[in-house]
Amino acid sequence: MAIAQPDKQAHTAQDARLAPWGRLTDAAQWLAACQGAAPAHEPRRVRAVIFADQETSLSAAETAARRAEAGLNVVTVTDYSQAYSLGAETADAEIDAGADLLIPGGEELARVPAVVMATMTQTEPVVIVGKQRSVEDWKREVSAIRDAMFRARNLEGMELVESCQSTVLAATVGFIARAAERRTPLLIDAPLTATAALLAERDNPGVKEWLFATTLSTAPAHKLALEKLGLHPLMELGMEPQPALGALAALPMLLTGVEIAAEA
Repeated sequence: MAIAQPDKQAHTAQDARLAPWGRLTDAAQWLAACQGAAPAHEPRRVRAVIFADQETSLSAAETAARRAEAGLNVVTVTDYSQAYSLGAETADAEIDAGADLLIPGGEELARVPAVVMATMTQTEPVVIVGKQRSVEDWKREVSAIRDAMFRARNLEGMELVESCQSTVLAATVGFIARAAERRTPLLIDAPLTATAALLAERDNPGVKEWLFATTLSTAPAHKLALEKLGLHPLMELGMEPQPALGALAALPMLLTGVEIAAEA
């Protein structure tokens, strides 16, 4: 299903006036396009939604959400057959409750987006595996990803996700696709969400126009997914992937840009 596009005219309406601020106001122009008018107004209800397949500690994300005055919702997803639908329904619930800027996240093994991205792009396991604690850990991860890629050979899209049996990735794909369908902007900040976005874009052309990449992690799969989406991250923090943390940490900077654009 093709996704309706943001307003390109609203995106470029302030080009000349905002040029002095460089990338600081990029998000403001993107938000203006998503909202259909320039200058953009500050989002009224920002919500981070993190999918996990078990109870998990998210203290860093909770701290960042509190500092950014954003809501945080953790959704447990255990049934793969219902995961995509649960993701879509969660997006509906958040938007129906007034959310106008969403931050998806997923608590999942780094191996999952690595396998999916390597398979989709035919990237060698030795390239897609990020930094590990030791050489032996690196070798084990390369071997595990090579085996998973062999099992997933000739698979595409959600069949590829199913081969990994990742309920978290499936739910995140459903969440992103439904939010874009409902013309709600999303901040992307991790390899899992970038991979989910690429999968959503594959089946729903136009999804990527509703996405803004806030940060780049150290995971090779993250950079690869953003490149395929044509998204350029606002910041590179050099941190390991953590669900929604990068976007929540970047949110105050994005809102500063929105305020500057409103006053320009």
